[in-house]
Amino acid sequence: MTLPVPRIAGIGGGVGTTLVATLLAAPFDAGKYQAGDQVDVLVCESVTGSVANAIAAGMMQPIVPVLVVVDDCGRPWPKTVRQRVEMARPNFPRVVRVPWLERLRSVDDPHAVLAEALHSHTYLDEVPGWAMPTQKAAAELTAAVTTLLTPAQEVPE
Repeated sequence: MTLPVPRIAGIGGGVGTTLVATLLAAPFDAGKYQAGDQVDVLVCESVTGSVANAIAAGMMQPIVPVLVVVDDCGRPWPKTVRQRVEMARPNFPRVVRVPWLERLRSVDDPHAVLAEALHSHTYLDEVPGWAMPTQKAAAELTAAVTTLLTPAQEVPE
């Protein structure tokens, strides 16, 4: 069974939507979320307002999406971000945290570098050490999206 390409949108510009599409090896993303859009994956950054807006947008959808929170820096999340994510967690099929990758700040095409690191290997032990935390997030995200997009089996009467 082939699953559809997930609809991935970010709650704002620059929150990591294309990064998340890269993690999923999706050929494209939907860019910035617009009110009324139905998405499978809603992306925000680990900033209080971004998380709050993503939670509100996600809860308004008929099918609640996977929520992805992309670290905006290498520091711990602010207390308000942690609290909001934990309060929202039971209402989303999955909340996935994508860790900060300092290495990507110093390259011309971070998405290409990350795609190469994550998707060009046959075996997990070939993924570079610097990309392993993100590989774990990618695996968690892939499982969550697969579950969301897999049609439920009809129960025979």
